[in-house]
Amino acid sequence: MKYAPSLPPDNDNVTREHPLKDFLLLLSGLAALALLVFFLLGLLVDAVVDRMGPETEASLTRIIAARAESPPSGKEGERVARLQQLVDSLRSCAGFTGPATVRLTDSAVPNAMVVPGGTIYVFSGLLTHVQSENGLAFVLAHELAHLAHRDHLRALGRGVVLYGLAALIGSDGSALAGVLAPVQQLGTTSYSRARESAADALALQVLACRYGHVGGATEFFEALRARDEDALPGSHYFMSHPVMGARIDAIHVAARKAGYTTGAVLALTR
Repeated sequence: MKYAPSLPPDNDNVTREHPLKDFLLLLSGLAALALLVFFLLGLLVDAVVDRMGPETEASLTRIIAARAESPPSGKEGERVARLQQLVDSLRSCAGFTGPATVRLTDSAVPNAMVVPGGTIYVFSGLLTHVQSENGLAFVLAHELAHLAHRDHLRALGRGVVLYGLAALIGSDGSALAGVLAPVQQLGTTSYSRARESAADALALQVLACRYGHVGGATEFFEALRARDEDALPGSHYFMSHPVMGARIDAIHVAARKAGYTTGAVLALTR
């Protein structure tokens, strides 16, 4: 009988599973674990921010506040002054006594945003998407609500947590942060939408307090509704703000429940 050499049918040193499958399983487990830790630490951040005293908040605000800039002059200076006057007129209704400094940014993007330190950036494109002082006041009241709710501190704390997790596992954290970012975004955007809805609710109260009615509350969102209608199906899961149609409906429902009425709006001085 002639000998025919052959390999053994099984080799315990070689796995039958594709190595890519093991890699994907490991990566998925790591992403799930990181997301869980991020979620739990985010709850801790919220607890710390909620229990933070006014003195501590004021100290943090002074530390992270943007560097003071020379006030603009001419027509831009007049526009900034009007915006600042409008924000100041909303303070008492919002129950906010901290710093809220308006800065006007030349951008076609219709937006406003608040950053840690109490600075409210108003993009010039916003002023072309509102038709009345009331409509603009709602948007500014929304940003004041973020300050009153300390959302800027929550976002800052979550950013530190995310960077810390990435840096702890990786060398500089940048590569891992890029891998985990899509997974982390799913949880963060849902949280952000909840904070945005809470800010809308307080802004509605501020508008009713300041003007005696809530006319113009949805003015800005109505102007942006078409953009959301053209968005890809399912993309709202990755949006940090509620969908405009749902946002408008929520404001109308909240106004009816609170018994707010609508009334004549004031002309906007641009």
